[in-house]
Amino acid sequence: IQPFPGKLLEVLDRSDVVDIIDWMPHGRAFIVKKPKLFTTDVLPRFFKQTKFLSFTRQLNLWGFKRITRGIDAGAYYNQLFLRGRSYLAMRMRRQKIKGTGMKLTPNPDGEPDFYNNWPLLPPLNEMRVLPPLPPLPAERLGVEAGGSIDRAGANMFNG
Repeated sequence: IQPFPGKLLEVLDRSDVVDIIDWMPHGRAFIVKKPKLFTTDVLPRFFKQTKFLSFTRQLNLWGFKRITRGIDAGAYYNQLFLRGRSYLAMRMRRQKIKGTGMKLTPNPDGEPDFYNNWPLLPPLNEMRVLPPLPPLPAERLGVEAGGSIDRAGANMFNG
């Protein structure tokens, strides 16, 4: 089973979901542009979580931080999670237990500015052949008791 950061890299490497979730231009952070679509069309295909809040909890457990201001506001970053550098993400470790129940106070002054004094990470090769999106779990597609599936919305990316 692939760890959470590996699955997230796999999603971010797909050109067919960039209007839902994508890297920031510098490649050091990513943003979920459309949380509702992400929850219905991406999460169930790649992750165990089916709720956006559960996804953000996983981000926190894996050491991601949310940027609260500036051009990258709303994006998440981790020093080992970089576009095109999956070998670094393999070094990420999940926290066993999340803190003391106290919410961390954002520190905007301590947030990085990835547009100044940071080397640009090269964009991914857009000419890669993508494997097809994994299917949504059957219960999300409206499986009936008889076993037939309503596939009306199943091919939203293939049109």
